[in-house]
Amino acid sequence: MPARLSIDDLFQIRYPTYDVPPRLSPDGQSLALTEFPAVASQGDGSADEYDAHHTPMTAVGSRITVVDLATGDLWQPFPGAEVSWGAQWSPDGSMLAAYVVMDGPSCLGILHLADRRVQVVREAEVRPFFGFELPVWTPDSQSVVVKLWPADEAWLGNGHAAVPSTSGTVVLSHDPGAPAENGAPIRLITDRYGCDFGVVDVGTSEVQRLGDHWRIIGGCRMSPDGQAVAVPVIVDAEMARLQFYSDLMVVPLDGSEPRAVARRVTFLYGQSFSWSPDGARIAFATAERRQPDGTPPRGRLFLTDSQGRGEPLDVSADAPDDLSQAYEHPRWSAAGDLVFCTVADGVWSFQSDGSGARKHAMDSGRVLTSWIQPPDDQVLRTSVDGTLPLLMRDPTSQSLETAAMDLADGDIVTRSVLQKTYVARGETLGMDVDWDEQAVYLQLEGAEHPPEPWRLDFTTGESSRLATLNPGFENGRTGSRRSVEYLDADGERRRATMLLPPDHVEGEPLPMIVIVYGGIMPSERIHSFRLFHCLSLADGHLYASHGYAVLVPDIPLGTRDPRRGIARNVLPAVNRVVDLGIADPERIGVLGHSYGGYSVLALITQTEMFAAAICSAGAVNLTSFYGALSDAGDTTWIGWCESGQARLGGSLWESRDAYIENSSLFYLDRVTTPLLLLSGDGDPGAFTQASETFSALRRLGQRVELRNYLGEGHWPGMWSESNLRDVLARTIDWFDEHLKSESAVKV
Repeated sequence: MPARLSIDDLFQIRYPTYDVPPRLSPDGQSLALTEFPAVASQGDGSADEYDAHHTPMTAVGSRITVVDLATGDLWQPFPGAEVSWGAQWSPDGSMLAAYVVMDGPSCLGILHLADRRVQVVREAEVRPFFGFELPVWTPDSQSVVVKLWPADEAWLGNGHAAVPSTSGTVVLSHDPGAPAENGAPIRLITDRYGCDFGVVDVGTSEVQRLGDHWRIIGGCRMSPDGQAVAVPVIVDAEMARLQFYSDLMVVPLDGSEPRAVARRVTFLYGQSFSWSPDGARIAFATAERRQPDGTPPRGRLFLTDSQGRGEPLDVSADAPDDLSQAYEHPRWSAAGDLVFCTVADGVWSFQSDGSGARKHAMDSGRVLTSWIQPPDDQVLRTSVDGTLPLLMRDPTSQSLETAAMDLADGDIVTRSVLQKTYVARGETLGMDVDWDEQAVYLQLEGAEHPPEPWRLDFTTGESSRLATLNPGFENGRTGSRRSVEYLDADGERRRATMLLPPDHVEGEPLPMIVIVYGGIMPSERIHSFRLFHCLSLADGHLYASHGYAVLVPDIPLGTRDPRRGIARNVLPAVNRVVDLGIADPERIGVLGHSYGGYSVLALITQTEMFAAAICSAGAVNLTSFYGALSDAGDTTWIGWCESGQARLGGSLWESRDAYIENSSLFYLDRVTTPLLLLSGDGDPGAFTQASETFSALRRLGQRVELRNYLGEGHWPGMWSESNLRDVLARTIDWFDEHLKSESAVKV
């Protein structure tokens, strides 16, 4: 029998992070990865976006590792750094830039490869928010463009509506008749993106600030001549839909005045724009948020003059597809006469003069995962045979396929089939390409191993693993996968993914934990080590190792009726597994975090199927959650309720009945399931919602426990180690108490 996976084991797992791309050195000899701990305890219990070293919480615990592609050896380029992430090779290959923490705040670090000397540019204190906001080199390898921590640090708080009075009282004030001052309303939800913006001379370590008091969502792209960068700066926000509006700015690196070349562009993550090869134009794809009435968004493709002359040209008027690119960006042809965008079932090419468009559709039944291109190249490149290399997914087997598309006739040839999952936040954020070798370097994971770096030859389809970062997890400790098909309550065919214990014996019904989160489709990740990154942290491996079957059903989101919709998808999946003899119907638990916590409460108010439940940071009362205030005074949950995950289609007053019907608070009198509630008091609204649930169930005489962790934020994976260990231990104890002990088994 394999050794049981322990909580200590979880703290040892490291992944190549899914939002920082691997970077191939210009000579093709080395691959730089940003590794991240699977359990990313931040250590101090802070609930802020940045830690005490001004490191974004999503990067805490990271380190850069370089793989020698000839030998497979691993080495650390910044061995003295407490944290390092976001590696970028200089164009001449002589240096490696990164963000580092070395005896001070996060700043720019430069490794000089000739003598392995690390240059720490402390004057360049950095403030990236997302992991993909990397340093950007100028083409001459002399300078690096970065987002900077504001010189006027107090500015980040000046836009808050929460103003402390001299008596210590926090005053919130709103006068719709008063003029807005300095964009104060949008600051309530955009301070996390606040920064200065500048360029660092590597030779002198001099920092030149090119812009201050900006809010930049995403990063920047260098012009072909290296004289300027394009960067999206947030200028407005629609809180009800969480929709940001940005001016696309061109910023000369010589310190000249920045200029807006497109106004009020709706970017999702500030990545979907690119320069033409001659630098005369910039292509950008818009990305609207979903309308409150559920109308799907329809992103468009525009071209604008890089000098800001005239209005942007919509070149996508004839394209019926949604061209929202999220983390990806349009790519130009080398001649500049075409601009390409990807969609789920193909590739669009648009004439850059607006005269026409063509869709290169995939008729193979496959889903386009990504084209194979470097993450920041602005010109689309093809293989030596002229075909476009692609990554596709078979929606039936969920296998990953490499393929080649002929852009002339649309024909597709499959090169290889892998029982793996491509790991990336966005389309090309998990890869880099060696065009000389016709190879792509990918981050792939399998059911038997965490994400690791792989090499694929996209002309032959041959694949090989470059390095094993967690060798201890290929010894049978992680259990086996199984796909379960079933019909939901509406007769629609659905799938769920199961993880079974390593020592499972067929025919012996198991206690089972159901992990839920409205909107996820885990069946697409059956070949993944991580089914879903939620409260389970190791995505069920910990529970399977302790003898539980783990079930994660697909739960597509509907509109206006999420509480019932969740049950109509989940309960038939559980019944199907019971009918198959895998799960003991008397010993089934349910677990969910965030919207998964909401999903747990929705389920236990509609069924007595579950013998135990755990709800982490879940909303129970949408009528009070709607107006919950953060410490800064913002109300981001308005957008979440109206058009976000809840999708209730309007305000509390326009859709009063929907808010009540989809608030489990009003149905807690039907609950018989013992419930454990988890929250961090630094998570706005979470403790209040947990308190309402606890008070109601205590009043109703039901078994309920609330564990509120002081100073902690939303996701337990970022909590202090002591609290995180307590959460993991308590979840196992709770399920063992109610699903395994003799007294817990129902008669």
